[in-house]
Amino acid sequence: MIFEQEDFKVFDEQTLDGRMQGIRSVIDPKFEQLAKVILPLLSEDGQAWYAHIAKHLRRTTNPPENTWVAFAPNKRGYKMMPHYEVGMWDDHVYIYLAVEENMKPASTQKIVAQMTKARELVAQLPATFTLSQDHMVNKTEPLTLTHYDLAVQKFAETKHSEVLIGLQIMKSDYETLSFEDTNHIMATFKALRAIYEIIK
Repeated sequence: MIFEQEDFKVFDEQTLDGRMQGIRSVIDPKFEQLAKVILPLLSEDGQAWYAHIAKHLRRTTNPPENTWVAFAPNKRGYKMMPHYEVGMWDDHVYIYLAVEENMKPASTQKIVAQMTKARELVAQLPATFTLSQDHMVNKTEPLTLTHYDLAVQKFAETKHSEVLIGLQIMKSDYETLSFEDTNHIMATFKALRAIYEIIK
């Protein structure tokens, strides 16, 4: 088990300093623990992978509504390339393969072609997988091929748009004492690997 029911209480704190203290002391150590599990799995492709834990350094007033750790084969950063993210909102944990707006405009044409090429593999993902178009907004939709195609088209045409696909683990799942999130996280990374190989 990586995350626990108690971890979600970090988001009950309404001040910036209070929530950041909770993120640093409660959630970030969980991300570090997760990295020890995930990095060896990712490194099986022969690349060196790195974990990047969100710092939220630009926050001056409002507390972050979510926080995450990103995994990428680049020591300096992750936003400029397809990458994996594991993050937490106040009601769920998510595991995503992410293509974010920082890749635009330099890589827009290339990554759109790659995401289009990957659509058949996307169609084979489990029905429980979801699609997000903004990692900073707690809103998702079912990962149908129609939704995916529309998201890729929007990514190509709209500056502020992203494509993130993966699985959510709801807060309520952690109420079950026998629930083990590590298995779900590992399985999600494995399910997304073939798609990453196409879009990387």
